[in-house]
Amino acid sequence: MRRTARSAAPAARARFAARLDLALAPALAFALLVAAPARADDGPPPIPAKGDATITLLGGWHLAPQHDFYSEQERDGLEPTHSALQPGGVLSLGYAADNEFHVTIDLGYAVDSWQLNTGAANASMVTILLGADTPIVSTSIATLYGGGGLGYSLNTFTYQSQSLESNSSAGFVKLGVRFRLSRRFALVIEDRYVVSGALWPQLNSSFTVGGNLLSVGLMLHFFSPEDSGHPASNF
Repeated sequence: MRRTARSAAPAARARFAARLDLALAPALAFALLVAAPARADDGPPPIPAKGDATITLLGGWHLAPQHDFYSEQERDGLEPTHSALQPGGVLSLGYAADNEFHVTIDLGYAVDSWQLNTGAANASMVTILLGADTPIVSTSIATLYGGGGLGYSLNTFTYQSQSLESNSSAGFVKLGVRFRLSRRFALVIEDRYVVSGALWPQLNSSFTVGGNLLSVGLMLHFFSPEDSGHPASNF
């Protein structure tokens, strides 16, 4: 099928997403494989330190590669258009069992909106992920960390006023930096990649419900090293 001028821009965005997707995933995996975690006795306590309970709220832009979905809708003559960047966010509840192991339960939300010549097609994804991260490099003002985990994605697809669920398993890797702002707060910049796919029932098409999320937010620690009784209070 010969592409029209209307479909050229979405095709270019899809190719850009493909290149970014291929570039980010290996970079994250390489960083996690080759970086050695920092030990507690090598320097200041990481963020978070042993004994800290944490709440982290992140928001940013979600980029999901939809190469197959785009091609299938274009093949069927539905003229798909799409913004490559979509909003997403994560609420993370965690606990640092020691200076090198921070376990989390992550609740994520993202949307992916399309416009077809037959109407709007929208996907919303709620992820429930059990994860962990470890410090790679830690200083008195910041901690570079990496991690990952597994979980489930609850997906709702809406098309022509009809909503259907098509859920899927999910896995993710993440790489980020936490900057110490005060005794109890840290600024967090994180890049995570979620691997998950589902079937869009109304359109009989595969759909990537994972993708890349680049986000910024705040971490609150309940129990800081300066607090009396904290395991790192004598550092």
